Amino acid sequence: MSHFEGAVLALDVDGVLLIPSPAGRGSWQEVLEQKYGMSAAELQSTFFEQVWPDVMVGRQPIEPALGEALASLGWPCGIEDFLAAWFEADFVLNDDVIDAALSWTAQGARLVIVTNQEHRRAAFLLERLSALLPVDALAYSAAIGCEKRAPEFLAAADVMFGTSDAPSSVVLVDDTLSNVEAALAHGWQSIHFTAQPGWRQDVAAALTLAATVRL
Repeated sequence: MSHFEGAVLALDVDGVLLIPSPAGRGSWQEVLEQKYGMSAAELQSTFFEQVWPDVMVGRQPIEPALGEALASLGWPCGIEDFLAAWFEADFVLNDDVIDAALSWTAQGARLVIVTNQEHRRAAFLLERLSALLPVDALAYSAAIGCEKRAPEFLAAADVMFGTSDAPSSVVLVDDTLSNVEAALAHGWQSIHFTAQPGWRQDVAAALTLAATVRL
């Protein structure tokens, strides 16, 4: 049996698989400001603060809500151009995490992605990340209908992963402490990702333990 066979490695996207603000490039908001010459702060107040919570959990699609916000601000871009620019600007890989995930999956761990996303970016991320990693499943907030720290999300993810009878076989790596705490309370093993020295050893130790759950 491979060293980590039976373990499920659950990786967060933003802040773990992706670097949110790479040096020299700036955040996706700054990239869009440079591209369109408009203030991202205006979009924050008209879109993200008002409708994003509903979009993120699938209560409404992103396109009409974003289109209304762009029109109200007079931004010189269409919805599709905006989404493409946003998704591309934000897709900056954390090569260290990618390398570690490839190593752990080669040793038998099953890789899943657990993230708060709306439908369009979730599809974009799945396509891009699946070209780099052996992604087995994607659990995301808009598809499940709640944020990933919610007990309902974690239960639904277990059903998707086939781990309802053995939640401790899942090892979540997440940069948001509240998500880590919720997963621990649910029964998953969880690592608060800070990219500090020793993080690989911590995850590997958890995967080793997770691999024994179904023995």
